[in-house]
Amino acid sequence: MKKVLFSLMALGAVLSADQTIKLNVSGMTCPACVKNVKGTLNDVSGVKESTVYLKEGKAEVKTQDGTKAENLCDAVKKAGYGCSVAK
Repeated sequence: MKKVLFSLMALGAVLSADQTIKLNVSGMTCPACVKNVKGTLNDVSGVKESTVYLKEGKAEVKTQDGTKAENLCDAVKKAGYGCSVAK
């Protein structure tokens, strides 16, 4: 019984695993831009948290597994910034 319970708990942890998506964001010129991009990313379904770096022009987004990077970039582009998935 303990083995079954442990297996189910492990499976639940795998199914709910997070992923980190890295983005290149262009067009940010000030802290207000960072706040805008961060808020935009955080509003995307599946996003748990985001960190945006002004000088580097990058963002790291912690999401639920299965969240598509393209959806994140689409939201950033709609907010008026350039975006591509970092490799």
